[in-house]
Amino acid sequence: MKPTILHIINNLTVRNVPTLIAAACILCALSLTVVRVETGFCKAESLLCIVIPITAMAGGAMSIFKKHRFRFTAVDCIALVWYLYAMGRFWMDGTYPACGFAVRSTLAILLYIAMRMLTASGKRIGGIIVLSLILFSLIEALIGYSQLLSGTSRHHLYPATGSFLNPGPYSAYLAMGLVLLLAVRKTNRSGMLSDILLMTTAVPLALTMSRAAFLAVAVCALILYRKRIGGWRQWSMIVAIAAATGVALYIFKSGSADGRGISNYIGVRCISGNPWLGNGIGSFFHSYAEETALMCRNGITDSLMKVDVIDYAFNDLLLVGVEQGLAGLSLAIALICVMLHRLWNGNRPLFYASLCLLLISIFSYPFELLPYQIVGVIIAAYAGGITRKPSSDAPCETVKDKNNGWRNILNIIPAVFIVVLTSGILSDTVRERRKAEREYTMISGIQNSAFIKDYYGLLPLLEGNKRFLFNFGVTLAKAGRYNDSNEMLRRGTLISNDPMFLVLQGNNFRDMEAYDEAEAMYLKAWHTMPNRIYPLYQMMKLYQKENNRKKMAEYAEKVISFKEKVPSPAVRDMKREALEIIKENKYENNLSLIHI
Repeated sequence: MKPTILHIINNLTVRNVPTLIAAACILCALSLTVVRVETGFCKAESLLCIVIPITAMAGGAMSIFKKHRFRFTAVDCIALVWYLYAMGRFWMDGTYPACGFAVRSTLAILLYIAMRMLTASGKRIGGIIVLSLILFSLIEALIGYSQLLSGTSRHHLYPATGSFLNPGPYSAYLAMGLVLLLAVRKTNRSGMLSDILLMTTAVPLALTMSRAAFLAVAVCALILYRKRIGGWRQWSMIVAIAAATGVALYIFKSGSADGRGISNYIGVRCISGNPWLGNGIGSFFHSYAEETALMCRNGITDSLMKVDVIDYAFNDLLLVGVEQGLAGLSLAIALICVMLHRLWNGNRPLFYASLCLLLISIFSYPFELLPYQIVGVIIAAYAGGITRKPSSDAPCETVKDKNNGWRNILNIIPAVFIVVLTSGILSDTVRERRKAEREYTMISGIQNSAFIKDYYGLLPLLEGNKRFLFNFGVTLAKAGRYNDSNEMLRRGTLISNDPMFLVLQGNNFRDMEAYDEAEAMYLKAWHTMPNRIYPLYQMMKLYQKENNRKKMAEYAEKVISFKEKVPSPAVRDMKREALEIIKENKYENNLSLIHI
């Protein structure tokens, strides 16, 4: 009995320790993907700054103990070059505030390095990642069920959003988990348990009504079960069903689909401004607004009536193309292709999971959010070292280096030191910015001049927060500091396509009696978003103040004839006021004719 117990203990404590440590670190990192997502820096970034150095130290220690010497692979080289290129663009052009991008990109490359060292020292790493992703997708599904039953969704229009703010990115996580379950079920031929897990994930996914997620799951399922589809008749039936379903989904949410289509078209036009190097990190929303205004000035207004204020690019590759140009886009596509090729040869479930997220990213914004950045980095780190066929689930590409242990130590220790040191610096940065955001929430909405000094104190840390800049601009305007207000609002136009930043600048110029500048701002606001009535209304009021009756009547007619997307009491009041102006103008014209 004693030798058997000792044998089991020996296996657990010696042979499987690297794998157990690797599994623990992977679980810790992926657990951050189900932390509640916020608009700015959140708790997950702070925890990630702790997980990364621990993972790096664990991976480094195991690599030294097992005498592994790393070889750079194609994935490593492309990922490093892309990071250096993106950071180079960030430092070279400081026009746009993009500190959030720099922090998250650096966290991503540090996590990649840590995971590469970690996955080199354990076996069955691919299987651990697959099972971990399935586990957390089920946790997200359970969060959705809880929200559905308790009515605690994070979006008032949708019954369940998981740990996300809306159902779009939530559906991506569920779709990834569903595809992984399908792949595992096909490989292992599991029974009732896998069917239960599939249904557990599929039901909340159906509730999200995400067409991108449905499409991604369908494409992955077709590739997964392609060999079971025999003959042209079955393929014809599948194509017909897919076409009918696509038409039905388009009709159901045609407005959203049309909006995404015109947004992508505007994004493609933005790339033409600086095709090779891009318009700069953080420039997407400003470029989007400028291109929309240019199209409107050129008479392309009907297509722009579905344009709206956006918080995300809704196409991750397009975002890279606009900000980093064809150079950055080429690196991104190259990394994707090499990753998918290696995953196809090394771990099919992770291949399907990656393909699912990539397909969704064409129509949505998963990789703009931290959870999917973590998932993508971990899968990329694993793919960076796959060397064998799927049956072996090979660890990362390393070589035993028994004769050069000291050289191995001298290579690994500096890398671990850099990761730990940089993570500490980033942890301080994240902590400061989270503290600034908490302080801002205490004064947001209170537009009192007594808080102007507090706003200026928070400005260096929150210059990338459009709500902060908007409230700061309004507070300064109410204090009569119109030029300072316009400076904050101008900064807001660099990170948002919301025309209200331009309208409020116009109001400031109007109050300073700089009517020409006010007119230019109102007109640009309307060109930026021609489906908004408010800029036209302010133009009408401006000409009324100038006593320019001809222009006032012209814009009053535009206000009355404006076809709003959603009727509201505010719009009815503006149209009623415009109608009164037209009646009054006609009455005064008739009086002048009588006198003549």
